[in-house]
Amino acid sequence: MSTKRLLSPLTIIVAALALAWILRSFILDLYIVRGDSMAPSAQNGNIALILRCAYGLPQPLGGGYLVQWKEPLPGELVIAYTNAGNGLRALKRVFDVGPAYLRVELGMLYARGGTLTLSGEALGRLRLPYYLEPGTAFLVGDNAGFSYDSRNYGAIPIENIQGKVLLFIPNPLQAMGLWQR
Repeated sequence: MSTKRLLSPLTIIVAALALAWILRSFILDLYIVRGDSMAPSAQNGNIALILRCAYGLPQPLGGGYLVQWKEPLPGELVIAYTNAGNGLRALKRVFDVGPAYLRVELGMLYARGGTLTLSGEALGRLRLPYYLEPGTAFLVGDNAGFSYDSRNYGAIPIENIQGKVLLFIPNPLQAMGLWQR
């Protein structure tokens, strides 16, 4: 007579939690968009699906990478810890990565990621010519008038980038009228 040994419910729960932790720490993460700095690309309340391992094997606790195999490309949407000093992650677009010089002409900032209009305030904060050191990225919001980004706090270390945005999902709580702005 053969007996089958069933996994205990506790074993299944522990295994599921461990798998979820590994998935979130190393592979995929979710981020809820807050604010309008990335409109129209991302709307307030959207859920972004983040590929955590797009640029390297992330350290599970804290920032940085155990192994980095790629740098973000200009134009990619990323989630990063900024230099804003608030410890929060932000959704931004990569404008350029170092080593590179950002060029300013007639109030416009030029780089591999395109062209941006600079306000007098932002122009005053950037030391020109602005050089991006190797291992740094200049991040910007798509909605320049509402975005607090590298024009305000400067370039960030690439190790602060937590992952690449794969897609945006409408927040189901918004559709039900339960999401507060």
